[in-house]
Amino acid sequence: MSYGARVWDDSGNLVMDTTTFTYQVIWQGTLDFSDTSGSTAKVITVSIPGYDPANCVFMMIPTRSQDIQLAEGDATGNTKSYPYATPSKDQVVVRSANPQANLGNTNQTRVVVRGYAVRFKV
Repeated sequence: MSYGARVWDDSGNLVMDTTTFTYQVIWQGTLDFSDTSGSTAKVITVSIPGYDPANCVFMMIPTRSQDIQLAEGDATGNTKSYPYATPSKDQVVVRSANPQANLGNTNQTRVVVRGYAVRFKV
């Protein structure tokens, strides 16, 4: 008997088959940018042994309802945006703003998110 899940698209093509791969959450934690202010970006470096961008993914999910943008034209949109993540071998660097941003002209994120690093194995 096989185990897992299979997902097909609307054309009947198999697009995901967890009977041929597994995944493992290798890190999870809270990333708090609620105290971000001024013109210096807040940077959090997360050490994740075994993390490799070739077979891992890093994702963030808001933890507070006030961190969800209500509409596209919301004036506080930047303060509710997702942090900027840069994955590399064994770590992910998460910033309150894009490293190329001119922080004098833009607001930084002030969200609290739950971060997850997931490794896929074939």
